[in-house]
Amino acid sequence: MTIITIGINHKTAPITLREKVYFALDKLALYLQDLLNRGLAHEAVLLSTCNRSELYCEADDVAAIRDWFCAQTTLPRQELEPALYIHRGEEAVAHIMQVACGLDSMVLGEPQILGQMKEAFSESCAAGAVDSLFHRLFQQVFAIAKEIRTTTAIGACPVSVASAAVHFVKQQTVDFSVANVALIGAGDTTMLLMRYIKTHLVKPIILVNRNIEKAKALTEEFGGIAYGLDQITDALTHADVVFSATGSALPIITKSIIAEAMQGRDKPMTLIDIAVPRDIDPAVAEFSNVNLYCIDDLKEIIEKNRQGREHAGDKAREIIRQKSASFMSELNSFDKVSHTIRFYRGQIEDMCHRELLKAKQQLHQGSDPTQVLDSFAHAFTKKLLHTPSVQLRQAGAEGRFDLLRFAKKLFAIQDHETERL
Repeated sequence: MTIITIGINHKTAPITLREKVYFALDKLALYLQDLLNRGLAHEAVLLSTCNRSELYCEADDVAAIRDWFCAQTTLPRQELEPALYIHRGEEAVAHIMQVACGLDSMVLGEPQILGQMKEAFSESCAAGAVDSLFHRLFQQVFAIAKEIRTTTAIGACPVSVASAAVHFVKQQTVDFSVANVALIGAGDTTMLLMRYIKTHLVKPIILVNRNIEKAKALTEEFGGIAYGLDQITDALTHADVVFSATGSALPIITKSIIAEAMQGRDKPMTLIDIAVPRDIDPAVAEFSNVNLYCIDDLKEIIEKNRQGREHAGDKAREIIRQKSASFMSELNSFDKVSHTIRFYRGQIEDMCHRELLKAKQQLHQGSDPTQVLDSFAHAFTKKLLHTPSVQLRQAGAEGRFDLLRFAKKLFAIQDHETERL
């Protein structure tokens, strides 16, 4: 069995591909149950964010895992496969650790990914897709992410896609402080956006969400005006800048919505879509006075942040290299111990089965049950102790008292004579 990572991310696939390989959080259990019910994996965790869709699993057949992953999208396989990466063993463990620490993120060191991974792990546990190995692995992953964030500069002045989006818009928009800003969605990214922009704006933020009560709760906390999703056209009518970050599988903002919202106005509208799959229909960009950007358009700003953090990133990667190697070494040692225990248990069970078969034959022939049981116990005990006794006598004759002390501990022998060894 091998720990495997397979997936695509912002380094290997543009958003046009990433949004078509996406595992919705509310359907993770279905994907995981399908994977396990087919017998393709023993344990598994699925993670999908705006930057990546990855499967972490313990499996025997890498080719079968690749086939399953490719089958979860309507994309032709020849389009998807060039963007896929597969890691095995220690390399897979190191990759999972890097993802959790934000080292593989578009924004180096961004902290949101750890929460997303913890949520994915929790969903996998609830789906019954996590057993002892992945429980050990992910507890180690989360502990290392905390260690790196506290012992390196990777967590200093945390930057996120949301902050990069705000910085980007401020560069594109004249007099951002007096702009009418609308936010679509009410999740974690939207909360970050509200924190970043509320101090820069004169006018109240417009917040649109499917659940208007959740939108009202956020506007009460951060200020602003809440709208339901059915009021989105009205909400966008006066918007100069729109940020959208929902978990919808289909576009929230269509060309017809923008066409209606733009009627009778000359001012341009800037839309920043930081959702994957995208919230805004790309056809919206066809309007002459509409500027549409997606998450991939933020890469220049994000790259500048990355260059300033590479030293901290190198230190974090070295920690991960050591920790992943240590984890695999411990895992291999544990496997050897487990194999030895299983093999020894099998030997004892075979020995017991043979003696028990003899006892059953004697009972079938009419022998006295008490004598049969006494004979069975005597013969089984004799055979059980024969090899250890021979090895211990030989160790004593050779003066190998360390083995005798180990035997005492192994068999929990309480004997005053051996105390002097």
